[in-house]
Amino acid sequence: MDVALMFAFLLVFVRCSAMLLASPVFGAQTTPLQVRIFTTLAIAGALTVAVSPSLGPAPQDLYSLALAVAQEAVAGLLLGAFMSLALQVAQLAGSIMDFEVGLGASQTLNPVEGVSVTVLSQYKFMLGVVVFLSMNGHHLMIQAFVRSYGAMPALTMQSLPAIQDGLVHMLGAVFLLAVQIAAPVIGVSFLVDIGLGLVNRAVPQMQALNVGMPAKIGIGLTAVGLGLPALVGGVTIAVDQAMRSLSGIFRM
Repeated sequence: MDVALMFAFLLVFVRCSAMLLASPVFGAQTTPLQVRIFTTLAIAGALTVAVSPSLGPAPQDLYSLALAVAQEAVAGLLLGAFMSLALQVAQLAGSIMDFEVGLGASQTLNPVEGVSVTVLSQYKFMLGVVVFLSMNGHHLMIQAFVRSYGAMPALTMQSLPAIQDGLVHMLGAVFLLAVQIAAPVIGVSFLVDIGLGLVNRAVPQMQALNVGMPAKIGIGLTAVGLGLPALVGGVTIAVDQAMRSLSGIFRM
């Protein structure tokens, strides 16, 4: 087999495997290892010939080969991590809602990430995954993967400022969108807290905060249901921001 083609397949396989490892859906702990491996092989086998002209000749020494593989791994991790950050919008918004409603102490296992999260955080995250797949976010990730080779085959030290800027803009967008998604619940909880505070001031013996907690949770959950359309828009904007950040890093 052609050495250059084998070298191209190795680099594409490494970048693809790193991307899927850090991606929001394929990198889940519930995804079997065999599925990850065969998916990576299928994508790498289908795209190697298409992107091989951008990779150049095979290196002549082991050091150059190791450096090329490391660059591919970093590039793949960036592609997957930025798409994962887009889904963290939903989970962060759910955490804010839990804190405002009074469900911050409720914990459940997130099977995708393998960590304990709050109830609404888990609920919003799973809805975010559905929105991500419905808008073909996984297709956008693969498109960014292919376009990254045509724009800049490998990351260098000169790419660090672009990576820093992209990460800062992405994190800022994530926190802003999370607050905007949780805004209805924040507003309702604020009004309920004011009402309970006035009742507690008027009737101190009543302990209105404890008595009114079920009402606060019920009103808060109603606001969560009414604010579901905001989640769709938030995840969509977050994915778009991730694509723009990746475009800045890879100069696509």
